[in-house]
Amino acid sequence: MAEKPVKRKTGSKPKRQKVKQGHKLVWITLVIILLPLLVVGYVLLTSAKESNQPVEGNRFGPNDLNPKITEAQMNSIQSDLMNIGGVETATVDLKSATLRLHINMVDQAGDENLQAAANQAYDIVNNYLPIETYFTNPADGKNYDLEIDAYNYLVDDAHPQEGWHFVKISKSGAGQKVTDIITTPRNPELAADVKNQQPVTPGAADPQAASEAGAGEGQEDIAEQIIQEDYQ
Repeated sequence: MAEKPVKRKTGSKPKRQKVKQGHKLVWITLVIILLPLLVVGYVLLTSAKESNQPVEGNRFGPNDLNPKITEAQMNSIQSDLMNIGGVETATVDLKSATLRLHINMVDQAGDENLQAAANQAYDIVNNYLPIETYFTNPADGKNYDLEIDAYNYLVDDAHPQEGWHFVKISKSGAGQKVTDIITTPRNPELAADVKNQQPVTPGAADPQAASEAGAGEGQEDIAEQIIQEDYQ
């Protein structure tokens, strides 16, 4: 008699659990919350990195400042400035398309010494940067400006106002060379009138006594300010 085949029970396939809708909502909510935070964080981070960098505008056109002044040319000019007689220190900088030379002479230098030094500095600049090429505007563009300052010292407690001398040479791209003795007024009579004015203290019972009390150093400061404004 044939044996009956044994029937084996086959295991049923495990049912896949459906992802609950609540989990999806949680992830969607997290994405919605984190996305704006990431954008704001990125903006703050980039702003912090660029906060110390100057904002550069498009002030000059394609035909302006051509040819360019190089660092090597500026270094050569500064080196030659130190060979001028009586120079203690000299600096050269280029900002806002203006080449500035600052020459500090010995304390005993007067107006004539400063003028001679400033003119020597002008010639040195012309040797490396021809004035007609670098500091004169072409018909279709704009070039650099030039400023040369020569002085014997800066006024402080050890250096009185009376002995201060300051000479300035300027050459704009659109103008001619101009020499100014800053410490000598263009209009001596006006400067003398201003210096001799006696200010009156408001509310003082005796205007003359008040003016005498306020005269002296205060008058010199007012005269110096007005004289210097005459050259700005």
